[in-house]
Amino acid sequence: MELTVYYDYENDIVITVPIGDVTTENVKTGAMKALEFSTQYNCNYLMFDIRQCKEAQPIIQGYYDMKDMAKTTGLTPSHKCAVVYDPGKYPEERAQFIENVIANRPNPTLKMFKTTEAAHEWLRELKNQ
Repeated sequence: MELTVYYDYENDIVITVPIGDVTTENVKTGAMKALEFSTQYNCNYLMFDIRQCKEAQPIIQGYYDMKDMAKTTGLTPSHKCAVVYDPGKYPEERAQFIENVIANRPNPTLKMFKTTEAAHEWLRELKNQ
């Protein structure tokens, strides 16, 4: 998997862009790198842009990976995570399922988006609360 992670100074967001398959190991690797940047820049606002990923992992594996994100990824409830996905590769029903799995457990706040603009807007709104 190819992975780009950077800190967006203007928006105070850590952005992670993986390229490859969405697998358990790739999810962990991307989250761990985002967590490093989160700590380095004292920033709990994260955006994962998975639109360039080839295909999603089986839905049951997504459930297991996301049901306890602190254990799987190290991300905590203080993190706010926006995930930008391509509905052509990642169906809306799957995105809603993942949101529901995460929301019903002590996980970071996470929301799925079809555009980076919507993800940025949501993260800005969280910061202003």
